[in-house]
Amino acid sequence: MSACTELTNHRDVEFDPETYVSMYYSTVAGEVEEGDILKFFLDGFNHAFKAGAITGAKLLDIGTGPTPHTPFCAAPWFDEITLSDFSEKNLEFLQKWKDGTVSHMGPIFEYLVQIDNSRSCTEERLDELKRKIKAIVRCDVTQSNPVSSTPVDGVVFDAITSSLCLDVASTNLEDYVESVRNLSSLLKPGGHLVLCGALECTFYRVGNIRYKNIHITKDQLQDIYQKEGFEILSLEDLNENYAPHKDETYYSDFKNAFFMVAKKKEH
Repeated sequence: MSACTELTNHRDVEFDPETYVSMYYSTVAGEVEEGDILKFFLDGFNHAFKAGAITGAKLLDIGTGPTPHTPFCAAPWFDEITLSDFSEKNLEFLQKWKDGTVSHMGPIFEYLVQIDNSRSCTEERLDELKRKIKAIVRCDVTQSNPVSSTPVDGVVFDAITSSLCLDVASTNLEDYVESVRNLSSLLKPGGHLVLCGALECTFYRVGNIRYKNIHITKDQLQDIYQKEGFEILSLEDLNENYAPHKDETYYSDFKNAFFMVAKKKEH
């Protein structure tokens, strides 16, 4: 494939899960140019779920992609887990992983077990996660019912997690607000939303394809979620305590990244 000079989105081009995992999730350190963004996200999800303050019966991971590290952190605290993604290739990849025909991200899972001081080994934690995954479904956060016509259609969840999804799925800030509303409709009042994403970013690359990412600042992000009925419990950014990436690179042009824990207000 020749080098791609035009930005595209996931609706236009098939996502390649194996290339994505190879580029971004082979090691915790990741690419030098990307700084500590992966470690920042992993530490955030571990800290959010480690104490058991966020728990419940049903968890939904929105935009899992081929990388189930986010529900891996949450699994000990939930009875049933649903993974979801827009890409059929990612859904197929996740099913193969759950069935044991694909093995990947070993260093990522091992790091999460290490920092969690878990009494279980990595394989035991992975087995627990796979047992609790009750559905792997297609989702589209731009739709009013993001998981319609699936086994979990109409289900309201106790918690929702998401990593690097809404900012990629949306084409502008107005779309992002709609996606937040659509996501919120799947979360019960008092339920927790735990998510991370890039800030001030316009693209990221998978192989030779450059995917669009909406440019959103930390202040805009905070304002949107507060207006959409969320109480922000914590909002951290990469540049405060971790090594930032080096301006625009081959991989992306993000300037910062965030990790947020919020609670849907009860009316």
